[in-house]
Amino acid sequence: MDQAPVSSIRNRVIPGVTILIVAALLALLGYTLFAPKPQTSALGAGGRIEQGSSIVTFAGRAAPQFSIKTFDGKPVSLAQLRGKTVIVNFWASWCDPCKQEAPVLAAVGHTLDANTVLVGIDVWDQRSDATAFLAQNDAGYLNGPDNDGSIAIDYGVAGVPETFFISPDGTLLGKYIGPLTSPDQVNTVLKELQGRG
Repeated sequence: MDQAPVSSIRNRVIPGVTILIVAALLALLGYTLFAPKPQTSALGAGGRIEQGSSIVTFAGRAAPQFSIKTFDGKPVSLAQLRGKTVIVNFWASWCDPCKQEAPVLAAVGHTLDANTVLVGIDVWDQRSDATAFLAQNDAGYLNGPDNDGSIAIDYGVAGVPETFFISPDGTLLGKYIGPLTSPDQVNTVLKELQGRG
């Protein structure tokens, strides 16, 4: 006698639970497919976006040496730039502040004197995304990838964008954390760091 009510309840509960489980799995699948992509690199390491703005100085520290091959195949090293002021900007195509900063750096790159060089180093990124970013932003200055992340590690890059200023003798003057907002600001930061050095 008791079998009929138990069987009836089971027949109503099991399909209901099954529908809830299927709905939860579909919701999880939908979130996985359509959620914003996390900002990760080809290396599998997460990248942090620098939103703020601050200047950090270094006391007589030598700039870490680096060598890159630019996206157009030209080898560039810090050693070959000795005798020039070098501005090194770490960026990534997925970084919104880097997108805002890109036209500023493109303008700076077109106006530098012969004694100053701007080098962009792409980190935590996909090559195809980086080259599209450069083409879109008319970045006519030297740019190449940090393929294994070692340059960013050597410089202590915590996030992007970060811009380092190096004196002609290879000494780190300092760095600017966050997006640069105008060519005048780049010149102002450089002069301030040179004055502190």
